Amino acid sequence: MQNPVFEGILTVVTAPFDAKSGIAFDVLGRHIDFLIANGVGTIVPGGTTGEYYAQTVEERKKVLTFVAEKVGKRARLVAGTNSQRPADTIELSNFAKGLGYEALMLAAPFYSLPGTAELAAHFRGIAKATGMPIILYNFPARTGVDMNREFLAAIADVEQICAIKESSGSFARMLEHIVHFDRRFQRVCGADDQAVDCFLWGSRSWIAGASNFLPAEHVALYRTCVLAKDFVKGQKLMHAMLPMFYLLEQGGKYIQYVKYGCELAGIPVGHPREPLQPLSDAEKADFRRLYDDLKAAGIASLAA
Repeated sequence: MQNPVFEGILTVVTAPFDAKSGIAFDVLGRHIDFLIANGVGTIVPGGTTGEYYAQTVEERKKVLTFVAEKVGKRARLVAGTNSQRPADTIELSNFAKGLGYEALMLAAPFYSLPGTAELAAHFRGIAKATGMPIILYNFPARTGVDMNREFLAAIADVEQICAIKESSGSFARMLEHIVHFDRRFQRVCGADDQAVDCFLWGSRSWIAGASNFLPAEHVALYRTCVLAKDFVKGQKLMHAMLPMFYLLEQGGKYIQYVKYGCELAGIPVGHPREPLQPLSDAEKADFRRLYDDLKAAGIASLAA
């Protein structure tokens, strides 16, 4: 299998839940239509924003199946198949492969805290067992494990591992990738507040949770920076988006905020599953103010 080239906006789609905390597939379908209609080119179920950690393997298979059938040929498909158990990751990955997903997005197994050599062996095993291209997802704040330079060097010979979404929040880490792995791994923007910086340094794709409710704005920023290479305008657009991104990245309730954002955008995806709780009225009010300000800026209409 030839490794794909990732471009544009990859939305890690939310998991809509109904009043009984079951997956609301009708809402998920409307959400996918909304994303594609607003220019999102790749749909990614099973990521953090999709609350995969709170679902059974069978539920996750149902989501993967539904998304693949709903999307069809209208957009590209990448599957988030991470799990604490490598066997579950492999099972879900091969299931996604059979549905036509073209790549996997995989973080480190959370909680177990594998060392560098153990983590490298883990990814070698998944690559061998699935035969699928892999986007690494470095999110040490959630997994407790950092995909550092030593780890990347240890798996650099595994051709299927073709990209990395860097979500450590470190701008220095992005520069490290340029210096040591510039022609080896595609750099996928994984920190919303660093999107312009990532595009300036060669990233051509953005895996973005907030694009669940701001798809047109994300597409506008991508087109301005990557396609038109107008970074003066790109900085202007980002300036308008930055207060929202700062709250999402620093506010400690990313999933809750994204879900409320979807509600404001007309896609009521429900509350997160426990142990997470809905936003308070005060938190909603703060978010709504930022959302209204951002929409008033008319970012989508300013795309190059």
